[in-house]
Amino acid sequence: MARINPFSLSFDENFDDMSISATVRKREGEDFVDLESATFKLSDVAEELHPNIMLYGLKQVISDRCSQTETGPDKLAAMREVYSQLGAGQWKKDRVVGAPTVSAEVEALAQLKGISIPDAQRALKSYSPEQRDKILGNAKIKEIAQQIRAARETAPVTSLDDLAA
Repeated sequence: MARINPFSLSFDENFDDMSISATVRKREGEDFVDLESATFKLSDVAEELHPNIMLYGLKQVISDRCSQTETGPDKLAAMREVYSQLGAGQWKKDRVVGAPTVSAEVEALAQLKGISIPDAQRALKSYSPEQRDKILGNAKIKEIAQQIRAARETAPVTSLDDLAA
């Protein structure tokens, strides 16, 4: 029988002094009680390591936000989408229940070739990672993908009231 760990870590980010506070907590009944804390300031890290930390952080953000996407053609497309959002100044992406799980690039490929999304995904799997990058990076694909992203953001929510009555 698996034992449930009674401890938890909580993190607080402080952008004013570029620090992270970590607190070990222990469950007592329904609540957690703080046991111990530590603060880690970026200013205490050797300055020559700051670029390494920034690159590691960028890699981690992109990886974390794409963790739900299976490795393959869609993974790199999802990473590109996250990077594009960060480039546009969007830190958090609103999570929408029922949102499309396929990348805009794969959907664009399907539209361009007049095939279904599963067929586009199967077709991509037959190419090397470099070839897939080239295919999904095609100017036509990128243009259609941009339109798909814009349409996803402005798509009206369909009313289901008639079915809920």
